Amino acid sequence: MREPEDSELNERERQVLALVARGMTNREIAEHLFTSTSTVKICLHQACVKLGARNRAQAVITALQRGYLTTQDSFSLEELADLLASWGPESIEKVAQLLRQKLQQHQSQSDSK
Repeated sequence: MREPEDSELNERERQVLALVARGMTNREIAEHLFTSTSTVKICLHQACVKLGARNRAQAVITALQRGYLTTQDSFSLEELADLLASWGPESIEKVAQLLRQKLQQHQSQSDSK
């Protein structure tokens, strides 16, 4: 991983990364955003530099980890449910358990404020 720059992603960089997360190519992203592939490449490069990422996949993961991007920026709740459904009942139950724990933590933090 490269040394990240101390600057936040701009809106266009977040849009590009959200579409990269969906598996789109630079050309598909350009068509979707009504821009050129050169612009997409520049935005992607700038995002990688800001995040200290070596490639587009690492940029998406780092953006998710740092909160610049959410899964809902790339996928609808229905699409996420479809993805999770393919994991099988045991994995879904484990995810549900983890979500309940996170919700309880969040509620506890909100109540203490």
